[in-house]
Amino acid sequence: MKMVILRGKAGTYALPGEKPREWPRGALDEAAALDFARLRGYEPKVIDVAGWSAVNSQQMRMAMKEIRADDDVFALYGFSAGGYTIYNILNALKPKEKDRLALVVVLGAPPDPTPFKEDYRGPWELIYRLNPPAGHMAGPRVLLERPFGPD
Repeated sequence: MKMVILRGKAGTYALPGEKPREWPRGALDEAAALDFARLRGYEPKVIDVAGWSAVNSQQMRMAMKEIRADDDVFALYGFSAGGYTIYNILNALKPKEKDRLALVVVLGAPPDPTPFKEDYRGPWELIYRLNPPAGHMAGPRVLLERPFGPD
């Protein structure tokens, strides 16, 4: 089983306890995201392009290609702008493709979940979390510390 992982926007951001740095391929605590996928029993596949919330963005096209080319994709993980991309993906998937999903993870996007959280619901397990007190970039690490249970 595979999990497609979507990065946030490109820019300058700092992981907790680190100095700010450039993320030209999109912000993501990749180690935490990969560890989360493996902990939940998935083989991770990071889409190596920055997130963008627009329908038909490069990230969305690459993720859709991956989902449609591999029937072993059962989970989606979106951080920041990658979470917006998941919204667009869910709206573009065919019913048979949606039925295959077992887990959808959205971290830090959008910052105010009302009413958007409902748009991510489906027959899959949904983990939808806002930014933790430690800040936006801490979302993947905080999820890794509490990978099961309610969001």
